[in-house]
Amino acid sequence: MRKMILLASLLAVLGGCQTTRPIVKPEALDNSAFMNLWSTYSHCQLSLDVDAMRADVQRLNQVALAPPPRRHFPIPLPNTIKRLIAHPIPRLAVDPKAMAAACSLHAGQVAQQAGLEPLATELYHAVVLDYPQSKYAYYVAQARVGLEQLRLRIPYALPISSLPAGPQGEFSLSSAY
Repeated sequence: MRKMILLASLLAVLGGCQTTRPIVKPEALDNSAFMNLWSTYSHCQLSLDVDAMRADVQRLNQVALAPPPRRHFPIPLPNTIKRLIAHPIPRLAVDPKAMAAACSLHAGQVAQQAGLEPLATELYHAVVLDYPQSKYAYYVAQARVGLEQLRLRIPYALPISSLPAGPQGEFSLSSAY
């Protein structure tokens, strides 16, 4: 009898080990994906080319507005319990949504300065509609200012800090046009 119980428990342990998924180690931070995102954001903030900025906005929005990836919980649990467990989200030192909102806002300002009112309006509206959360209130407020300037036909002037630098590092108005 004792041998039967020992054999049954050994089979249960071995069988149980074969039916569960192996415990997955946490994924390493995908540094290349983050650096690509940061490079796109930096390019957008430094650019005065509206078409290139528009492409940057699209790339940043793809990342910012994408749903977080679903991860498998390493321990098998009943579905009723699985629904109560929050899935871990990737942690970054920056907020991809804030990066996308800032890029959209800057692209709208450059488009407005270039006299491309329909494009500027589109970009400002995107900020207002895509980022209603309170932590993006600054970007939404600035986009509304831009929309109001467009409505009143007030030209937008980029701040001097966003103009390209000349050969000795001083700001050059002639290189901005």
